[in-house]
Amino acid sequence: MKKRRTIGLALGSGGIRGFAHIGVIKKLLENNIPIDYIAGCSIGAWVGAHYALYKDLDKLEELTVQKQKEKLLTFIEPTLNGGVIKGRKVEKLLTEWTGDSDFFDTKIPLQIVATDIHDGSTVVLNTGKLAPAIRASMSIPTVFEPLKYQDKTLIDGGISNPVPDDIVKQMGADIVISVNLDNYIKNGEFTEKQSRSLVKTSTRSLNILRYHLSKYSTTSSDVIIEPHTPTIGVHSFKQYFTNKVGVDLIKKGEEETEKHIAKIKELLK
Repeated sequence: MKKRRTIGLALGSGGIRGFAHIGVIKKLLENNIPIDYIAGCSIGAWVGAHYALYKDLDKLEELTVQKQKEKLLTFIEPTLNGGVIKGRKVEKLLTEWTGDSDFFDTKIPLQIVATDIHDGSTVVLNTGKLAPAIRASMSIPTVFEPLKYQDKTLIDGGISNPVPDDIVKQMGADIVISVNLDNYIKNGEFTEKQSRSLVKTSTRSLNILRYHLSKYSTTSSDVIIEPHTPTIGVHSFKQYFTNKVGVDLIKKGEEETEKHIAKIKELLK
């Protein structure tokens, strides 16, 4: 029998907007579309690692959308050593949620992307414990203390490779499906005339940078899924802890993925 083409899923960075990744996976499974490889960055590393390990979307949704109190408590760990949060409590919680598992334990081949703050290079993590690799990939600069890991000092993977489609391609995927959360033009966030306040100018500049970097990071993609999340911006963490936005974000991921199902099935033929 002819061997089917394999599918790799590249899950991008983007804060709590990454809950949309769960909706993407849900819709792919509903349509019997296999996931053979996963590469994740930042929030995409967390979602991708948990699914690759357990293949349990119900549990993944519980840990991401809910459990706000447990997550909030991990942020109460102040430091001024390269960030305002140490991140040790975060790693401990991730260790609990991943069962202290290793990359070798995953049911789906997985690689996680971080950034070396010293030389600026993209660092691909695929050996050792999952929890510190996820923690490294999610280490938002100035928020979390950089993580010393495998002789490197690592920060958020979104700084160098926010949508690691090239990584999942190198893993062996014939078809690469990427989830990009940084299409600010599609979300209509660049249409309003921007004020010249310091905060708004800084935020808009960072978003412009992320927009262009995400475009560069999706050049190896066959399908690019970009969930519509215009209401989730710079205050995403505040929105997460004060409003129940997670379920809506998962729905956004499902809705956007549905638009690409026909193309994905065609590519599989």
